[in-house]
Amino acid sequence: MIINIMCPRGSFGSLNYLANLMKQIIGNNVTISGNNPKEDYKPNYLNILIDEGISSVIYKRKADIWWTDTPAMLPNSYHKIDEILLNEQLFKKHYTVSEFNKQHYKELNIPVEETTIPRPINPILFYYKTDYNNTTYDIITIGKHCICDRKNLRLQREVFLKLNFRYCVISDALMPKRPNLTQFNFGSITDEQKARLLSKSKFLLWTSFAEGFGLPVLEAMAVGTIPIYTDVPAHNEFAIGIPIKPEDKIKSCCYGVRIIKYVINEKEVEEAVQYALSMNKEEYEDLQYRCMQRATEIYNDFINKLPLLLSV
Repeated sequence: MIINIMCPRGSFGSLNYLANLMKQIIGNNVTISGNNPKEDYKPNYLNILIDEGISSVIYKRKADIWWTDTPAMLPNSYHKIDEILLNEQLFKKHYTVSEFNKQHYKELNIPVEETTIPRPINPILFYYKTDYNNTTYDIITIGKHCICDRKNLRLQREVFLKLNFRYCVISDALMPKRPNLTQFNFGSITDEQKARLLSKSKFLLWTSFAEGFGLPVLEAMAVGTIPIYTDVPAHNEFAIGIPIKPEDKIKSCCYGVRIIKYVINEKEVEEAVQYALSMNKEEYEDLQYRCMQRATEIYNDFINKLPLLLSV
């Protein structure tokens, strides 16, 4: 069986990365196709779509199996997704990555399987471990910057300027030049380099206001870098670390559609970072162990469910 992984190029930050990671995990007989929904589907292949779910309906992306997520996008009436789903056979099976995503799809009448399949991480991460006494950075952040600033990177910048911690940024967001700040462009480093940087950082700061999954949180947990994370879907289904409660939930506009946005207060982020940096070694290592254990469970859950993605 030849597998064709369909993933629109230039889409959400992690999706193209996931397509290539899946090719690495599955092995031989895997191709990756890009941006043309009509030509990307290959009749004699098993076609698996990795993409955001709402836009996949709107753009009528056809595959045998959909494996989608969504950062709580809300289609407008003129998108006519009910009409599209009625008249087009876009998939034979549709899996998503979290209970939050599954419920969101059901509310929009988008068919979805009951079984959720989490996103994978590169297993190389499990060969690294953060040492409390031997870190280069206090905080690391990973995220592709976008016009919506969904990762709240501007907020992170303000918190950094106030608290002045040792900071590693893997992002194309504009950051100030400081001797205690190291920056790499998003997508410019290998997975092994990312694993090393994570293992040299005590905490991941993850301030996203909406997520389909939240892959960097799981990556950080795998190496024992404790996430300081916004307590919002969907990563709060698996995250262990230091949660930041949102102060409100509103409907906003992002990526040309409405979106459910959780409002994150800068002061709450500051306080969470200050608390994290005050942890002693015993407190840190206890929480670290639980992070690593949970990351292993999530990865094993993906491996056990992978055969579902490889059969219609």
